Amino acid sequence: MSHPTERTARELLDVAFDLRRVLRTHLDDSGTDETLPLAQSEVIRTVSAFPDSRIGDIAERLKLRPNTVSTLVRTLVDKGLLERRPDPVDGRAVVVRVNDERAARRVRRTDRRVDVVGIELDRLTASDLRAIDKALPALVKLNNALRQSDCRG
Repeated sequence: MSHPTERTARELLDVAFDLRRVLRTHLDDSGTDETLPLAQSEVIRTVSAFPDSRIGDIAERLKLRPNTVSTLVRTLVDKGLLERRPDPVDGRAVVVRVNDERAARRVRRTDRRVDVVGIELDRLTASDLRAIDKALPALVKLNNALRQSDCRG
């Protein structure tokens, strides 16, 4: 990797991690809910957006292995955040849905993050906002490439 590419990679990762950390810190709901690991939070967001999803569907959306998603779902069911139900189309299969108010609160917290980021974007200069808008398609391509990458190191 060339030096400028390495520098850009490091800066991009630093900003991405810091954005997540800042939002998580500033939008915590009074500390009553435990902070979930990222993978569990992603499963809850996916199930909230696509209720009554099968494990395989969730795994495909998140680009994870079904056995990994099954373990994550089992943990979230044990915590009372998700529930499993028989699939109404195929009773041999199960579907997953959000179970309680704590999970719904997590979805609302994500919505608040969008609101907060939107407010701060509105405070940027038009030039900075255009630069972010212009960078988003490249960031989406990078994200997709990373999801599909078989690179382990």
